Amino acid sequence: MQHYFKYMAAVSLAISCQFAQAGVIVQATTVSASNADFGGAYALVNQINQSGLSAGYIAGVTDFDSFVAGTTHDGLSALNSGFSVGPFGSFSYDLGAVYNIDAIGLWATANTGSVLQFNLYADNDNDFSNGNSGLLGGFTAVGSNYTAADPGQAFTFGDVSTRYVHMEILTTDGGPQPGLGEVIFRTTTMVPEPEPLALFAVGVVPVWLRLRKTA
Repeated sequence: MQHYFKYMAAVSLAISCQFAQAGVIVQATTVSASNADFGGAYALVNQINQSGLSAGYIAGVTDFDSFVAGTTHDGLSALNSGFSVGPFGSFSYDLGAVYNIDAIGLWATANTGSVLQFNLYADNDNDFSNGNSGLLGGFTAVGSNYTAADPGQAFTFGDVSTRYVHMEILTTDGGPQPGLGEVIFRTTTMVPEPEPLALFAVGVVPVWLRLRKTA
């Protein structure tokens, strides 16, 4: 019986270690737009690939609040920002799985197309045109300071469970082709790390079977 309790304690501790803390960064796996991707040095993927940030992050591990507050973005250089050909339209972000999120973090880009006013929507699919999206709120970002160090900006909304997020672009800093430097999200739930859990299971199952035989 003593071995059993020690085993269960180890299981509880190990499982708890396989989850990232709530409040960490969720990174979109893909980004698309209602208008064509600008492509090339200003492809949309630059919004979600950490290009131009003064520091990197690890999705599911890095704290969202401190990262947004302490990280800047270089939007002056090519390959660091993502645009669509416009005019305006929307951006859609696929988080890769369903998460509970309650904030978006973004960095402006040194361009007149930098998004200012926008609405955010949660969706159960990646189709913004079918009317199935739920409004999360309307927000106003600060435009670029046109240096290599635009600060991060965070916008919060009610906790929502979703995989897809749409950004409806209402205004930019004057240009018709909308873009942003970087976009991330904040999760409010524990994020499982599948590979460590799988490795843990491989090691635990044989131990459990041995304990059953000796009980």
